[in-house]
Amino acid sequence: MPHRSSPAPAADTAADAGAPTELTLDHVEFYVTDLAAEVARLTAEYGFDLLVPPTERVESAERCVSALLGQAAIRLLLTQPLAAGHPATDYLARHGDGVAALALRVPDATAAYRALTGRGADGLRPPQAAAGCVTAVVGAFGDVVHTLIERGPGVPAERIPGLPDATPAGQRAAGGADAVGLRSVDHFAVCVPSGELRATVRHYREVFGFRMVFEERIEVGTLGMDSMVVQSPDHSVTLTLIEPLTPDAGGQIASFLADHGGAGVQHVAFSSADAVHSVSTMATRGVPFLRTPGAYFDALPARLTPLRHSLDELRDLNLLVDQDHDGQLFQIFTRSQHPRGTFFFEVIERIRARNFGSNNIRALYEAVELQRSASEVAG
Repeated sequence: MPHRSSPAPAADTAADAGAPTELTLDHVEFYVTDLAAEVARLTAEYGFDLLVPPTERVESAERCVSALLGQAAIRLLLTQPLAAGHPATDYLARHGDGVAALALRVPDATAAYRALTGRGADGLRPPQAAAGCVTAVVGAFGDVVHTLIERGPGVPAERIPGLPDATPAGQRAAGGADAVGLRSVDHFAVCVPSGELRATVRHYREVFGFRMVFEERIEVGTLGMDSMVVQSPDHSVTLTLIEPLTPDAGGQIASFLADHGGAGVQHVAFSSADAVHSVSTMATRGVPFLRTPGAYFDALPARLTPLRHSLDELRDLNLLVDQDHDGQLFQIFTRSQHPRGTFFFEVIERIRARNFGSNNIRALYEAVELQRSASEVAG
């Protein structure tokens, strides 16, 4: 099975002049059809703390109910619409549950909104002041938006307009976030239609001042993908942008675009200081993970020697390992529990590595081919 991978570091060394340079990931907002069920799943299985319980609020002049979850530096805002006019209603009809907004913390939301729209961003909601915060909304990709949020002096770091302040750490239930060990959002994997990758990268470079840090093309027979990674100046927002090689190509990226209904976030990757601990704990709590063919681990010693974790631990947990010139990473993907099979999570542990596990794609394809061949011989 032929495979071609050509990673190359990007030449970007600085954000484009004039773009806002203080754009820090604040939180990720999901639109959901059943808020109570999602809160229960993410707290029980993923160990998130419930920082703000489900609370009704008004957004875009329409009622909704939202809850804020947290784990270390990760903040997830879950929103369920209660009125047909709320933006989440149309989003859910088109895509089902999914990532709707990547919120960016800025020192001055009005200035950031003016700068971004002046550089070509779609202005979707001008700055509005509420509860000591100023928020605004600009377009991102597909139906996903960026919420700009500015908090005034003395305003809690987790303040979401319309919601009460987060529960203090000392009053949260024991055995949650600390037990699982997820730390931050490592990256977002974003699928875009064929032919839109470079335009999306150019948009993030020219409008948001992101740097391109990685580029890769992978071909496996008639299937494959092009991928480019862009990152905010402070490194807190990393987007792995992916498109299928051709408009009529099959494969998982094309399937996501068809089933999701256009561009969107395919998965969110959470970082962990100890992937074996996090994954084993999550699995015990009921999180389903994708299984890795045994042939992958049989071939692993010839490819690399893990710097951390034993081969038996990796095999038992189906953890993948990859390396680059800087170090190694361990990663695994959850099995999608989305009704359309589109969205899932990733757990990733980095030991100085800066890549995104591209060599695992080749190794997995080779392992699957070996198992297929062995089954044919046995049959």
